[in-house]
Amino acid sequence: MRTASSILHLAVFAFAFFVAVAQAQDPVPAGTSTTYSDSADGLRAQFTDLIRIARSNDQAAFRAALDSLGVPGGERWFAAHFDTRFHAKLQQDYADALSKYQSHVSWVMVNFAKFDDLGIAVQPSEMPAPLAESGFESLLPRPIDQVKIENYRFSSTSSDPKHGPPSWVSSFVYVGGRFRYVGGTYPFWTEGLNGLRGPMSIPPAVIHGRTVQGIAFRKDQNTVGIDAIVQLKVDVGRDGRVDHIKVLSGDPPFVQDAKDYVKTANFGALPDIPQLANARREWEMEVAFFTPKN
Repeated sequence: MRTASSILHLAVFAFAFFVAVAQAQDPVPAGTSTTYSDSADGLRAQFTDLIRIARSNDQAAFRAALDSLGVPGGERWFAAHFDTRFHAKLQQDYADALSKYQSHVSWVMVNFAKFDDLGIAVQPSEMPAPLAESGFESLLPRPIDQVKIENYRFSSTSSDPKHGPPSWVSSFVYVGGRFRYVGGTYPFWTEGLNGLRGPMSIPPAVIHGRTVQGIAFRKDQNTVGIDAIVQLKVDVGRDGRVDHIKVLSGDPPFVQDAKDYVKTANFGALPDIPQLANARREWEMEVAFFTPKN
C-alpha cells in the first residue's frame, strides 16, 4: 500500500510539473481584467493580447475580449456626456457600430492570426476638425463636456502583405484602463461628417441673417434648428460651375436665395480627356436655412 501511495504521489507531482512547464511555454492569454497604458503602446499591447487570445481557440475568452472593446456601462456613459435628446438614438447607433467593429476585428483574427508573423503596429492618427457651430454640423450630437477622443491607425507588421489586413483608423475613449471603440476617423455620433465634409457639400454661408448650407442627395424635413428647406436639381458644367437649376420643392420665400447660393458653388472641373468629352453631371441638392442663434 505504501508503495502504491508513493507511486500515486509521484504521478501527481509529475503531472503538476508538466502543466507548469506547459504554462510557462504558452502563457494563458490575458483576460479582460488586464489594464493598459493610455498610449499607442498600450493599445498595441491590448490588440497583441487579443491576437494571442484568438490563437488560443478559446471562443469564450475571445468573445469576452471583443465585448471589452465596448464602452462599459454605455447607457450611463452616454447619459453623463451627451444631451438627453440624443440618449436613445446614441445607444441604438452605438450597438450597431460596435457590432460592425467587432465583426471587422473577428475577420482580421480569423484570416490572419493563423500566421506566426502577424503583428499590429499602432500609430496616432490625425484628429478631424471640431464640429462647426453652424450649418448641418451644428445639428449633430456632441459631448457636453470634454471627452478625450483618440484616433489611431492600425497596420500589419508582417513583411508579407498576404499575412496582414489593410490598414485602418479607429477612434477610442480610454475607460477603466482599456481602449473602448467609438468609431472610425469620426466618432460614430458624427459619422455624417463623411458626407458633410465631402465634395458634394457646399460650405455654409450667411444670407439675410440665416446660415445656409447645401448638400447633395439628402432629404431632410424641417426640424428644430431648420426654418426652411429647398430641394433643387442642378446641372454642373465641365468647369465645375452650376449651369442650370430646377426647383423641385421648397418654401417660396427661400427659393431665390437657395438658387443664388448654389450658383456660387464650384464642384471641380472635369479632366480634359476623351473619355469624359460628353460627360454630364446632374444631381439633386438640398439647401437648408438654419434658425438664427440668439
